[in-house]
Amino acid sequence: MSSSRRWVNPALWAVALVLINVLWMNVAKQTAPNEINTADQFERFREVDVAPVFGTQDALPAVFSTTFSSLSLDQANVSYTVRLNNESIVFSWSGVLTDEVPDWEGDLTPGTYVVETVVEEGIQVEQVLLLQPFKTVQMTGHVVLSFLLVAIAGLEQGVRAFVAKNTKTAAAPTTTSTAPFKPSEYNEQETLAWDDTDSPWREPVR
Repeated sequence: MSSSRRWVNPALWAVALVLINVLWMNVAKQTAPNEINTADQFERFREVDVAPVFGTQDALPAVFSTTFSSLSLDQANVSYTVRLNNESIVFSWSGVLTDEVPDWEGDLTPGTYVVETVVEEGIQVEQVLLLQPFKTVQMTGHVVLSFLLVAIAGLEQGVRAFVAKNTKTAAAPTTTSTAPFKPSEYNEQETLAWDDTDSPWREPVR
């Protein structure tokens, strides 16, 4: 029974280790949407800042989605271009209104991006940039979280052992050996001093 209980605590920590890594994996896969243009609010030039995550300059996985539509036009020329620091072209696309605009997928290094969208009057544009900010630090997060969990588990075991040791020490009774039937103020000199009057066999009074 004691051996089975001994394995319960390590098993629970192992389950916690797997669980926390699975949760972090799901968090790292989450995307942060950034609306560039909407049907109600459109600007030809839009500026987007891609910030570094935890100080790293690693590129962030990104998906750029664009949709062109119109209620009054059957055909028109449409295009968009994304530039880094308003200089180098990162990606671009051009076509007509009836074309299906493909989603762009790639990595964006931290910096300032400018999206230039060219459309005719009467065309509505919806553009969304999806970023995965924690994807760049996913492996680092697994290592750090696993290390912290193992450290907490070791600390918890140490605290348990310390408390158990102190509890046993405090519970141990302190015993003192005393001679049986010996009074606390025993003095051998008193036993040696014998008075004849103390004898029970005294002569009768005449």
